[in-house]
Amino acid sequence: MDSHIMVQGWSPMMKEVMMTKRMPPAQVDPNVNYFTNARYMNANELQTLVHWIDAGSPRGVSEVDPLTLIEPPESVWELGEPDYIVEVPAFTVPATGVLDYENVTINLPFEDDVWVKSVQHLPGDRRVLHHLLSYIVPADYAEEIVEGETDNYREFLEGYAPGKDEAVTYPKNTGMFVPRGSAVQMSLHYTTFGKETTDSTKLGLYFADEKPEFQYSTYSLSHGGRNIEIPPGAVDHQMSASYAFEDEVMLHGLRPHMHYRGKRMRFSVVYPDGSKDQIINVPDYNFAWQPTYRLSEPMLLPAGSRVMIEGAFDNSQYNLGNPDPAAVVRGGAQSWDEMFIGYLSYNKTGK
Repeated sequence: MDSHIMVQGWSPMMKEVMMTKRMPPAQVDPNVNYFTNARYMNANELQTLVHWIDAGSPRGVSEVDPLTLIEPPESVWELGEPDYIVEVPAFTVPATGVLDYENVTINLPFEDDVWVKSVQHLPGDRRVLHHLLSYIVPADYAEEIVEGETDNYREFLEGYAPGKDEAVTYPKNTGMFVPRGSAVQMSLHYTTFGKETTDSTKLGLYFADEKPEFQYSTYSLSHGGRNIEIPPGAVDHQMSASYAFEDEVMLHGLRPHMHYRGKRMRFSVVYPDGSKDQIINVPDYNFAWQPTYRLSEPMLLPAGSRVMIEGAFDNSQYNLGNPDPAAVVRGGAQSWDEMFIGYLSYNKTGK
């Protein structure tokens, strides 16, 4: 939107998607914690915006339309030029067909251990790169990435997905340790769109000036991958999983991950004394919007705390995003298969 005229032209559609709750995307429950990157809109804000649209979206009194003064960013890198850029080998995506996940391993030439404070994935062609996962692994690591499975030999670096495409800076006093002799392993999911194209994705790494206090980590809490089986026509097929932390941790962020049939997911924690707190509730999951929701204040979870994820799938005709309500849906990597994963981003406190 680069002018008032453009905003005015789109305003009826804006009202439509807000009134039908399609926007803001991924309706996070505002009564459960506060997340710095959630797209909140309260009732007063919605009312103000709808009244303005109903009045014809009038322009203010400024002589100059402020939207016309917005300059494009000077660099594609949000945080400036990275300290090191990982070049992913170019991949040709055909015009049609179903593609297996592309797994690549790229050795890092660092002569010393480094700590990474920020990362940014830069897709070569957003039309075909649906999402990717990147990890720090030993240079001789040969295992393929299986989404939702945790491996003690690799550390999750970051991901790119719909709604999760910005530069990421790890929380204060944390970072990602990259030992000398490491490699970056990526799993890239490409989808065709009717025209052959080539994707050349990049990964920018920003180094910390000094060693942070804590290692930033991510755990993939999963129902069990290929054990998923959703009956045809199921409106509310429920699922759950849990994980108990052996150590005291500081929880920073969470990301629910399902595919087309994903309906809702909530995270909660049961403390060692038996008390329970909700962490995040996403009652209207949106496959096209999958950020890692960052807590405004990290949560301290004592050793033995059990995090639970509970959710449901809609495999019925009422789910407008459902490709085939008559299908038995099983776990798998493709978008028409399903996953039930809750990503937990945290650091151990050392206690």
